[in-house]
Amino acid sequence: MMEISAVCEKSEVKEMIKREFPDIHVYETVLPHVMRSDDASGFEHILSSEEVVARTIDELGFLLDNSYKGKIIADSYLYTMNRLSKSTLKELGVFRDTAPLELNFNELLQRGMEDCEFMVYGRIPLMVSAQCVYRNTHDDICKKDEKRGHLVYIKDRTGRSLPCVCDCRHCLNVIYNSVPLSLHNRMTEVLELNPAALRMYFSTETPEEAKQIAEFFTELIRTGKNDSGFPLKEYTTGHFKKGAE
Repeated sequence: MMEISAVCEKSEVKEMIKREFPDIHVYETVLPHVMRSDDASGFEHILSSEEVVARTIDELGFLLDNSYKGKIIADSYLYTMNRLSKSTLKELGVFRDTAPLELNFNELLQRGMEDCEFMVYGRIPLMVSAQCVYRNTHDDICKKDEKRGHLVYIKDRTGRSLPCVCDCRHCLNVIYNSVPLSLHNRMTEVLELNPAALRMYFSTETPEEAKQIAEFFTELIRTGKNDSGFPLKEYTTGHFKKGAE
């Protein structure tokens, strides 16, 4: 069975996946979407962790500057668009990279997927903002909740609702696509790429939703088929077919 990994933004989802799906590798330490210079001292405790997911070049620099000894997993935002960029991160000490979401099947095949993770499910961030969406939509009142943050919805020009997670721990907002990426109906091609691991990313999902999705994908990856039907009605295949234009 191909390795399956998971990044979970909510602690309750993380604990559920660890409890219910022991075969899924859940990343314990995931750095935020933005690391400010003032935040660095607050991340010193991660230097003793066995592995960490880094999302930005600043975070990678922080780990390298502090002689981090564990495994560094570069997220898809640390772009490895080709074999040269992959090898560059490898030379810097990155254990495993994550394929960019902008590449289509043929581009991924040419790039090579060895020692690489590939996201098959997850809501894609469209924008990261320092301007508090919660405060702007609640009469300019800040209700900082460092433990749970806030989830609010905004509408784009087409009328679609975009979930926005207000991360009060790091005072930033992540605006996600209105529907999640899911490549369940492209699994034959995904497996042909032969990545080191397939990634699920849980952001706005409840523990119940995450459990249904994890059950579906683990069965699909293990057997190559799943007749139960995908749990969600709406989803996107992203750039996997056509690529970014």
